Amino acid sequence: MAERTFPIRFGSISSILRQKLADEFTASQAYFANRSSCKYRRAAYAVYWLPAFRSRDHTDTMVGMNEQPFPTPILASSSGKAARRRTGKGDWIPDQPGAWAMALLPAIAGVVIAGPGVDTIWLLVAWIICYCVQFSAARWLKSRCSPRYLPPALVYTVALAIVGVPFLITHAGILRWAPLYIVLAAASMAAAWLRKERSLWGNTVAVIAASTMTVVIDSFTPRPQCTCLKPVIPVRVDASTSLSCNPDTVYAAVRDMPAIERLFDLQAWWPEGALPPEGLVATLLFAVTQFGSVLFVKTMIRERGKRGWLWASWIWHGALFATAMMFQAMALNPMHNLSTLLTLIAAAALLARAIALPLVARTRTIKPMIVGVTECFSSLLVFGCIIAVVM
Repeated sequence: MAERTFPIRFGSISSILRQKLADEFTASQAYFANRSSCKYRRAAYAVYWLPAFRSRDHTDTMVGMNEQPFPTPILASSSGKAARRRTGKGDWIPDQPGAWAMALLPAIAGVVIAGPGVDTIWLLVAWIICYCVQFSAARWLKSRCSPRYLPPALVYTVALAIVGVPFLITHAGILRWAPLYIVLAAASMAAAWLRKERSLWGNTVAVIAASTMTVVIDSFTPRPQCTCLKPVIPVRVDASTSLSCNPDTVYAAVRDMPAIERLFDLQAWWPEGALPPEGLVATLLFAVTQFGSVLFVKTMIRERGKRGWLWASWIWHGALFATAMMFQAMALNPMHNLSTLLTLIAAAALLARAIALPLVARTRTIKPMIVGVTECFSSLLVFGCIIAVVM
């Protein structure tokens, strides 16, 4: 009996091997695509370079078979990386409630102190857009000019130009604040580029910029007679220091730019009413309390457990409490006694928060969101007390 032979179809074996490797590649690609470590990605990509995949012509001609060529696999990780570069909703709105409160409450206080009007509301809207410009531009610089963060920065910049340029044309006196805010903006962008926006000096720049908006908005009050100098600090001040002024003259001097012949006259740039006492007091109070908030947040998150930062926060808040006690002792009348009493209560609450929460954080974890919400309530408490003091 003749022996039967079965020819070995090498082409079929090779095609089976290729299909098996293709399945393995797809499975490994799906598993390792979302891994951040480079070694996992290399393990997934290495399958592609196995000997069965090195040939670009997958048509088997060894035994006359006409097989379909194996398709080149698509790397899902590269498409996922491209998807991650797209601008999302979170790239348009700052997601830190504490930062929102610290940035906007001083400007809102300026509107409340000065009184609602076209100029004050206009400036408040411009400042809100300016904060969005700073937030988006800082992210863009921090990411080394990633396309993901460019659309929000461009849109907010155009919106700021639409809102701010007409105000600048009609209120050229606002340029007196340009040198300060140019320096602050440059420092903020430098901190973002160096990725130091959470450093102490980066936070100090943000505190100065936000707090100064109180006096900026208050200087454009719709009630210019309120800008005349008067004792607003609840201490014993001689009545002879109060000056009289013409409201219309004060408003015109604050709003308009100095004449060309007085362009280098410092007094022309800073006329009476450009620095209203109520706005100055509120700006100072916002600055010292917000800097205390910066120290407190650092003891809870970035500098948690470091005694130097903890003592700095305690000393700063202790000094604020001692100052509030001093003003309470120097109060003039019952109405001022009420405002300074509220200030004393607020300073005591801030000091208690600065002492208690870091000690609690030593034994249990406090999420950053809890710290942010706590700072929102603290900022609202400070906001109410400052309004009570200066109004």
